[in-house]
Parts: sequence; C-alpha cells; structure tokens
Amino acid sequence: MEQTLRELPRIGTLVKDRGYRQIWRFEHGGRAYYLKFYLRGGGRDAFRRLARGSPAVLEFTRLQMLQKAKIPSPRAVAVLVGFKLQGRDGDAVILEAIEPSVQLDHYFNELELRGEPIPDHLDLSRQIRELIQHMAAAKLGHQDLHLGNLLLHDGRVFLLDGYAVRRGALRLEDLFFLGHSTNAYATRTDLLRAWDLLASGTLPQRNPLSPRIRGEFLNRIGGGNRYFGRLRSGAWGGVFFRTTKFAHRWSAASRLTVEEEDWRREWPPLLRQIEADELQVLKRTRSGDVLAGEVTLGGQTVPIVVKRPRRRYWYRYLNEIGRGSRAWRGWVKAWNLILRNLPTAWPLIVMDKRKLGYVTDSIIVYERVPGPTMHRVDLDAMDERPRDMLFRRLGRVLRKIDQTGLSHFDAKASNWIVLDDPAMGATPVLVDADGVRFRRWTALGIQRLLRSMKEHQQYTVQDSLALCRGYAPWSPLRQEPAEVPAVQAAEG
Repeated sequence: MEQTLRELPRIGTLVKDRGYRQIWRFEHGGRAYYLKFYLRGGGRDAFRRLARGSPAVLEFTRLQMLQKAKIPSPRAVAVLVGFKLQGRDGDAVILEAIEPSVQLDHYFNELELRGEPIPDHLDLSRQIRELIQHMAAAKLGHQDLHLGNLLLHDGRVFLLDGYAVRRGALRLEDLFFLGHSTNAYATRTDLLRAWDLLASGTLPQRNPLSPRIRGEFLNRIGGGNRYFGRLRSGAWGGVFFRTTKFAHRWSAASRLTVEEEDWRREWPPLLRQIEADELQVLKRTRSGDVLAGEVTLGGQTVPIVVKRPRRRYWYRYLNEIGRGSRAWRGWVKAWNLILRNLPTAWPLIVMDKRKLGYVTDSIIVYERVPGPTMHRVDLDAMDERPRDMLFRRLGRVLRKIDQTGLSHFDAKASNWIVLDDPAMGATPVLVDADGVRFRRWTALGIQRLLRSMKEHQQYTVQDSLALCRGYAPWSPLRQEPAEVPAVQAAEG
C-alpha cells in the first residue's frame, strides 16, 4: 500500500478536483479505494485547522460514527496526516470503494434524459427516509444532505461525504436542503411521508431554503465561472452559457459545452446578420424584433431565436436605469424558470451595447424550440389521451410557477411551443420569460391562457377542464343539473 500511494499520480485516477480537496481512485490488492486529499493552506485555512482539527481526521472519525450507528456508508480504511501528493502538503483519508455504483442525482437525471420513469421510486424513497431516520436516532446531522451525496449500489442507498456529518440533532435545515435537491423527482406524497416521520406540524407549502439556494446559483449568471463566461466584442459585452451540471430533456442546448472561442467566432457574423436584416423575421413590432437563425456551438449546429427589444415608450429610457436592460431581465427570468425545473427556451447569450455606462442596445439569444405554438397546433389530429395530457401539463407548469412565488402576466397561447417528444409525447415549453414577475398573483397565468385559447377553433370544454385539472387537481368538480338553464346556473 505504501508503494502504491507513492505512485498514486501515475497509477491512480483524479476523479474530482475542487481546489481545497482532491478525490483519487486507485486499486490495490485487487480492490478499489478512494483517497480524499485535503490541501494545507495558510491564512483562514490555518486558523480553521487549529479550531477544528485536520479535515481528513474529522472525516475518518465521522465515517466511523456512521458505521457504529449502522448507517450505510463507505468504510474508512486509514487516515494519513502530513501526506504529500505531487509536491503539495496535506492530509488524506482512504475509503473502500463501493462499486459499481452511481450517485442518485446522476441516476435520476439519466432516466429523465431517456424519458423513463424511476423504476424503483417507492423503494428508494423508503430507503432515503429510513436512512435519515437512523441519523436522527443516532443524533447525527449532515450539512450537505442532497442527492449527490447519496450513492446507489445494488439497489441499496449509501450516505457519502462523512466530512459534512456533525454531532447533534438532525436539523430542519438538513431536511429542507434534501427536499430542495429532490424537487424534480419527489412527489408530494414522498415529502409528506418524510415530514410525518421526521418532523412535526404541517409541511410548508414552499421550501423556505429554496430561495437561498437558488440565489447562490443566480449570483453566477453574471459570468466568470465554470457555468457562465463573459464576452467582449467591440462595443458589445455580455454573458454566455458554458455548461450545466444536469441537462434537461426538453432542451438540446443544455447538453452542450460551450467555449469562449465559439462565441468569438459566431457573434460578429451573427451581429452583422442582425444589422443587415438577413435573419428570418418571426415577429416585428414597436416593442422589438424576434428573429430566427443558426449558430455553431460546441461543434453542433444550434437553431436560435434572437430577441432585440426596443423602447416603445419614452419612460422606458428612465425606468431601466438600475434595473438592467430588458434583454438582461429576460436572461435572469429564464434562469429562474430553469432553476425551478420549468421547461422554457434555453438562454444562450445576452449582450449589451453601452455608452457612458448607459445601455443603448441589447440582444438576447435563445435556443429555438421545434414545434408549433399552442394557438396553431392541430388539436384534432391528436388522440384523446395525449390531448388531455397536453393540457394537464400546461396546468401543472402554471401551477408550479405560482407555487414557487412567481407569476406569469403573459401566458397566452402564442407564448407556448408544443414540443413533440418521442418518449413523453406532446410537451409544452414556455418561450417567453419576459412575462414573468417576481411577485405572487394567484391563477393569473391560467386565466390569461384560458382567455387566449378561446380563439382556437378546435378548443373544447374538455380541454379547458383538463387545463384546470392540471392547475388544481385537488379541486372538486362541480356540475350543474341539466335542467337548470345556463344563465341561472351562472347567476346561482
């Protein structure tokens, strides 16, 4: 083992590098192991080590605590204080590898991308609840409790990252953190069962920790990190999408990895096409232009929609001061929808042109979602069940917008694209985030959609009922007696 550790950089594989900690995988004696190497730093890190001790030693002892509490977790083999790796000093802890295995967030995301349901949903939900219950009984908490720290091996769930384990009672904040990470996969019943088992009182309608977690990610959309980059081209400057940790089935662009060189190559000709009016015009009004074209990003041709807002009213020149351009606000709103797992056109880049610090022009580019808009889709060509599901999905999206503290002021039929998903069927995708407002007006979006759908000649009462069922599935169905005239029923 000593010789293996000396040759770790040559024979091992660097799995993760986060600056403060590296994770290496290696094999010895026919078995696989993981080594977590904590670098030693000065300044704040030195004071932290004096106050709390070596992080490698802490993880070693906390993993032993999990084993004693019979909580499924990796077995700690050894701790190395003063370990040197690639000429750098630090401490290390060695764990037995649990293989083959997959992190639960990756497992769920892979199923989502394939359009498949979680086959063992009930059993996994039960195992997660029991694991957390055992932690609470052992009076252990976890500061980083999310699906990425839960490992699935041979149908069994294991808890990872012993460094985040702490002594003391399991806190509500730990549960809310786990609840936020399961937002896209857990049902309301899953949440209620976990809450009744581990907490008291009534389950909150909204996760109080979610705004803070989303806020931490939204701080990154200004660029300069591994998810978003900054671009400067002549008088124009802005932010572009690089990559995302988990792709979404309704967006092909979410699977891309975009480099700065891609936009340095694509932006100048795209801007020239916009200025020369060479792109396809989808919409042109006094409020701005909506154009269609193509760019090549990450080695793939991506169909795009370009929005170039204009200031229709004179007061727009004043009320945009301090708020950012309309294109930038659309960028922020789109990422707010994506963070809530709501299907919307994927934002690719936002660019502003400034003079003396004031925005004189702005452009935002989205991925173009294939398919007809909701007010042009041929409803009669659809079978009864897919048609009913389409309207229920529309209602669910609008319900989720309202439940997460947002409202959509312009959820009309022309702002939805019906994506033909080969596995999921007709899927509604919101293509106009400009109508989103950061204040709560209940049922505003569904009322706007119901009014606009009346113009669709194929739209029926059953479609309206399915839409309302998707928005409020718990509401009782009221049906007036047949002999009561319609006017009396409405007045009564």
